[in-house]
Amino acid sequence: MDTAQQDHWDELRALCANCMSVPVEDVVPQARLVADLGADSLDITELQAASEEHFDVSFKGVDPASVRTVGDLAELIGRLRTARASDVVTG
Repeated sequence: MDTAQQDHWDELRALCANCMSVPVEDVVPQARLVADLGADSLDITELQAASEEHFDVSFKGVDPASVRTVGDLAELIGRLRTARASDVVTG
């Protein structure tokens, strides 16, 4: 896990656990959102909205099929936050 992921990992774990009503201990990078954590389409939508709000990112234009695990989501959020930060700097 790189630094960008680690920066928000604990917050993301809590968010996932809350949205999917699972113990935070079950939220590990390799956990598949649907197969392992039992997320349904409503859970995924809620997690997307909560993640966008909490981490101040937008998943617009992101292929939902590219996010299968909690680690995928953490990596995506890290990339989006890094891109947003560089947009602010170069502006």
